[in-house]
Amino acid sequence: MNQETETRLKNKKKKELKKWNIRMIYTFEVIAAVLFVLGLLIPLRPASSELEKRKLAEFPSMSLSGIWDGSFFNDVSTWYSDTYPFREAFLSMGSGIESLYGLHTQEIYGNTNHVADEIPDSPTQPAPVKTVTPKPEQEVTATPEPQTPGNQTSDTSATPAPETPEQNADENLPDGTIHATPEVAGTVYIADNKGFEIYYFNRGGADAYASMINTVRASLDSDVNVYDMLTPTNFSVCLDETIQSDLGGSSVRDAFNYINGMLDPSVIQIPVLDTLIDHNAEYIYYNTDHHWTALGAYYAYLEFCEAKGFTPHELSDFTEVQYPGFLGTFYSYSNQSEALANNPDTVYGYIPMGTNDETVTDADGSTYELNVVNDMSNSSAGSKYSAFLGGDQALTEIHNPNITDGSSILLVKESYGNAFAPFLVDHYQNVYIVDYRYYTGSLIDFIESKNIKDVLFLNNSDALSEANSETMLNLFY
Repeated sequence: MNQETETRLKNKKKKELKKWNIRMIYTFEVIAAVLFVLGLLIPLRPASSELEKRKLAEFPSMSLSGIWDGSFFNDVSTWYSDTYPFREAFLSMGSGIESLYGLHTQEIYGNTNHVADEIPDSPTQPAPVKTVTPKPEQEVTATPEPQTPGNQTSDTSATPAPETPEQNADENLPDGTIHATPEVAGTVYIADNKGFEIYYFNRGGADAYASMINTVRASLDSDVNVYDMLTPTNFSVCLDETIQSDLGGSSVRDAFNYINGMLDPSVIQIPVLDTLIDHNAEYIYYNTDHHWTALGAYYAYLEFCEAKGFTPHELSDFTEVQYPGFLGTFYSYSNQSEALANNPDTVYGYIPMGTNDETVTDADGSTYELNVVNDMSNSSAGSKYSAFLGGDQALTEIHNPNITDGSSILLVKESYGNAFAPFLVDHYQNVYIVDYRYYTGSLIDFIESKNIKDVLFLNNSDALSEANSETMLNLFY
């Protein structure tokens, strides 16, 4: 090939490459224009996200001050991106594309600047009791929304933490502890295709919780039993303690010991941490969600039965239902992590034998009928945990027609209590369930009017904040 021919071929390739680049630019501009127009289509914009369980940003009100300081335009930008049509599908697509960049066995999402309080040595005296004056009965009204992952606050005034006690593991059970080494610290840690919310001890929250329990104990008649079930999340049950520390998290064992050491001796403590650790090779927590499964709640129920003197039922005594395809809070919080998308959950439910009927009073005071374990076969992927009690309700009442001894229990809980509540149904004539985040009114009056003799507080470790404890305490004023 002579030089002239070679030059001619090079020029031809350059022209073809230039045409290709021009086509790509035009294609990109067309796609960008289509996406821009799509983003302007108001009718297609969603108002809420079922997956993220929240309302999306609303178009801001225009004001001269907002235009002057630029906040109006920032809010418009937030609204535009938050309500973009098919936003969740694009997020999922983006997560899938990111997964092609390489193998990611560990991921961190959320605030990486959390600093946990040090856990003091076990106290030598109970937490203080506040003065409580019963208030007039009120209608049930809406209350602030519950916390989302990663919004705990921290108080730095504390003393050094004690050494971690030995775990009472059953050597005959398989070990499901994950021993991966974390790379960075954060709020939601993903390893082994599972999500974990990092636990940060908050001393103010711990002190307030113990004081709240003691105040309730002092406010009730002596013939009313007060039970407290502090519940760990999977972070404290399924991850090696070294990993928990390396991630900047706190020892939930030390935290629970500290809180329990401040409780009045008459408060009946239901320890579940070691039981759950013993069974951590089983499906006791969801992969994509921060809740425990019905199996995890069942093991806690066994501990409650032991403390109460009940003979527990076997899981085989119940009718089991299954709702596959659950993608929970960790999945939405992690921008739809591909690792979690590839490891979806199945919600198992166990229908009580005595009754599956319940009466719900919503946050706005309306009353309607639901099931204790609801059929979620056709529900969206993000809402299947609502199989239990129909989700978080201000007040739920369950009356078992097979029991006529007048026995009643009040369960004061956040969403962890939902999967636990069905196991109470076959031991009491009346089961009353209050979600403290939505219920208002006097529980002192409620307990007296319903002749309730058992009150059980069930809260997971991430719910131990000053704000939550104050909200619960206000129900007893």
